[in-house]
Amino acid sequence: MAKKKKQEPQYAANTEAWMTTFADLVSLMLTFFILLISMSTMDKTGLSDVESSFRKAVSVLSSGDKTEIQIIPPFRMQKLVSTKELMLAMRQNSMSIMKNSVITHKVIGVIVNDRLYLRIPDAILFNKGSATLKKESIEVIKKLAQMLAMSPGKIRVQGHTNKHINLNKSAYDDPWSLSLARAASVLHILENEGVSPNRLSLVGYGSSQPISTEVTPFGRSKNRRVEIMIYQ
Repeated sequence: MAKKKKQEPQYAANTEAWMTTFADLVSLMLTFFILLISMSTMDKTGLSDVESSFRKAVSVLSSGDKTEIQIIPPFRMQKLVSTKELMLAMRQNSMSIMKNSVITHKVIGVIVNDRLYLRIPDAILFNKGSATLKKESIEVIKKLAQMLAMSPGKIRVQGHTNKHINLNKSAYDDPWSLSLARAASVLHILENEGVSPNRLSLVGYGSSQPISTEVTPFGRSKNRRVEIMIYQ
C-alpha cells in the first residue's frame, strides 16, 4: 500500500512587512532633516552674546545672518597672541587712526615692560595753562577712544607738566593740579566714547616724572605731555 505524500504547510504571504522597513527609513530621514535645520539656524541673541564676549577680548568677530560669522583678523590668530604682539597691533592701529590729523607725527607710541604709552604733547591738546581740550584735537581723541573701547586691558591717563611752567594767568595753583585736570579732560572723552569706567584711572604727576632735560625749551616741551597708558 503506497504511502500518502506529506504535504508541505502553506504560509500566507505578509503583504504589510515592507511597512516596517519604510517606517524606519522615514524616521531616520526625519531625524536627519531636524539635525540639518538645527545646525543651519542660530538664535541671533545667542550669536550677539558670543560676538560681544569676543569683542571684549580683541574685537575679531563681525556678526552675520544665522551661522555666518566673518572673522576680521587684525593680527594672526593661529596661535595665542602674546602681550607684546597685542601692544604692537594697538600701537599700529593708534598711529593709523591719527594719520592726517592735527596730531599726526607728534604722538609717540612707546612699549615698556608690556605697557603701551601713547605720549601726546600738551601744546597739541591744550592752550597754555589750560585744561580744556582744543576743538581740533577732540575728534582725534574720540576716534582713539573708540579703538580703545574695543581693545583689551586697563587704561590710565597720566598728566605731566614741568618745573618751569608759568601759571600766573592760569586757574590752577600748581603743576600737580594742572596735570591732573588735563588727564581728566582726556579721560572724560574716553568714557563718553564707550570705554568702560572700570578700565579707567587717572593720575597727575606734575613735574615729578620728566623724560627729558629741563635745561632747554625743547626738553621742557617734551616733559609737558599727556600719556594714555594701556596695561594688563
